[in-house]
Amino acid sequence: MNDREELAGRDARASDRDRHRVSEELRIHWAEGRLDIEELERRLEQAISASTTHQLAELVHDLPTITVPDPIHEERAKARIGPPGVRPFTRRIEVPAPVDRVRRTLLDTVAVGLNGAGYELIYQDARTLTFQRSLKERLTIDLEKRGKGNTTMVIYGRASRRVRKQLTRLHF
Repeated sequence: MNDREELAGRDARASDRDRHRVSEELRIHWAEGRLDIEELERRLEQAISASTTHQLAELVHDLPTITVPDPIHEERAKARIGPPGVRPFTRRIEVPAPVDRVRRTLLDTVAVGLNGAGYELIYQDARTLTFQRSLKERLTIDLEKRGKGNTTMVIYGRASRRVRKQLTRLHF
């Protein structure tokens, strides 16, 4: 079932995503010369104020079916961590805690996880932790004091996609 059949087939409440998709479709039809500017403006106003999917379907029923990119899927594609394999990356995280507390938390949680993934803690001081798995896979976490009781954590190095993904999801 395509998007049009889905819109016309039920009288459900329209979502912002539905309104956006129909508005984009109308703009494409205008750009291709199927609608004049007045008709486009009228239909866009109706799309924005539509409360049901049936009302949205009525706005495009006399136009050929086209595929409009879904902004949700585009955002997911942009959010991908990168290609598989060992690749360089950098991640900056603002943490509302003092440097010493962040360091202890890193040693209790992240270091344990990295150790389970085959990384060894090869260097540490008050503001830096460095982990290495092989000559190509090495991660460094630097802690920088920011204002009163805040820390900026910068994670950088080269790691596998799985490890990069886990580190980009890291929250404090």
